Amino acid sequence: MTDKEFRKLKRGDLIAIIYEYQKKQEELVKEISELREQLESKNLKINKAGSIAEAVVGLDLLFETAQKTADDYIEQVRLANEEAEKKAAEIIKQAEDEAAEIVLKAKIKAANRKK
Repeated sequence: MTDKEFRKLKRGDLIAIIYEYQKKQEELVKEISELREQLESKNLKINKAGSIAEAVVGLDLLFETAQKTADDYIEQVRLANEEAEKKAAEIIKQAEDEAAEIVLKAKIKAANRKK
């Protein structure tokens, strides 16, 4: 409407128009508020998704480190086991040698007593 048309309107008509504009403005403010809430909610979801992705990456690194640590521990146990087996084989060989020496000495003593 033009200024002339507004001037020709009665006071009641002007109040009705102002009232309609205020209602429309309140509706728009309410809609803006709802849209902002939706936007914040979506932003929060996006941030959470980013946080979850970062957490997954962190967990991957954690699991990789744990696996490497476990592999290192198993390798150390394997090496210690090999070393223990070598030592055990040496002790058995030494015991067998000593046993053979004792048996030989016993046979020599037995042969000397028979004479």
